[in-house]
Amino acid sequence: MSMEENHCDCIAFDEGDWVESKLNTDVFGIVVGGSDFGRHYHVQIAGSLEIRMMFAVTLRHMAVQGDEPPVGGKQKPPAEADNVIDFTKERKLRKTTTTEGAA
Repeated sequence: MSMEENHCDCIAFDEGDWVESKLNTDVFGIVVGGSDFGRHYHVQIAGSLEIRMMFAVTLRHMAVQGDEPPVGGKQKPPAEADNVIDFTKERKLRKTTTTEGAA
């Protein structure tokens, strides 16, 4: 698989997108702003508080490891162990209510 297959050819980015430099892939971070109608983007460099202004043509999306799928990828369905309980919603518990071992 070539390096180009891992990345898109986007020239427009949204705040919160993980991007890397096409010129030096060791420089990457999160888009925190933009200016000049998408010609320049402000990128907070990963591992620091430094924010650099970069030209859009020198950036590309990164394949993100973890919760977010890579750009253009499909999200996997959540596993049963990933069930989240919303404690802000009211639940009526009675003697006959099954709590599946929670209480």
